[in-house]
Amino acid sequence: MSRKRSIWVAVLCAGLSVSAEFASAASLYKQDAYQALTSDTRSFRVGDALTVMIVENSSAQSEADSSTTRDTGLSGNTNGILQQHSFGADAKHNFAGKGATNRTGSLQAQISVRVQEVAANGDLAVYGTQKITVNGETQTISVAGVVRPIDVSADNIVLSTRLTNADITYTGRGFVDRSQDESWISRLLSWLGL
Repeated sequence: MSRKRSIWVAVLCAGLSVSAEFASAASLYKQDAYQALTSDTRSFRVGDALTVMIVENSSAQSEADSSTTRDTGLSGNTNGILQQHSFGADAKHNFAGKGATNRTGSLQAQISVRVQEVAANGDLAVYGTQKITVNGETQTISVAGVVRPIDVSADNIVLSTRLTNADITYTGRGFVDRSQDESWISRLLSWLGL
């Protein structure tokens, strides 16, 4: 019985050693997708989205008042033997344009941005834009900058004050912007020097 048992043990060991040679082990660890079990969800790859909370205290007031006046006159007299002739020409050019915009208080907005590049140290270069049109006035907000992954919250949000090399642009196009443009007639008269 002991001899039979020792034969079975030898066969079992031989089978295990043969199967171990053919077995291949694949690692569950993937470096590019690794996230610790205790970490928060954050964007680490190109194309990932995160939210920038823009909290900027600013006060801006812009007012423009343009006016141009030109008067050109030409007159003359000729004396002939029998009669006197006088002639004259007069040209006037006036332009007046006014526009005003007031932006006071603080700029607060949320904008989603995409990771454009991941630096060797893990910093994320992000960019995003948002366009809003209300009553013919188009407002555009664009955000670009560099984010440290440690500054991204558990909700995938980063404050604009934590952006490095931040470029936050808030522009508007509409009636106020157009009111500053000269008409084509005024530009033509100016070009002609009148």
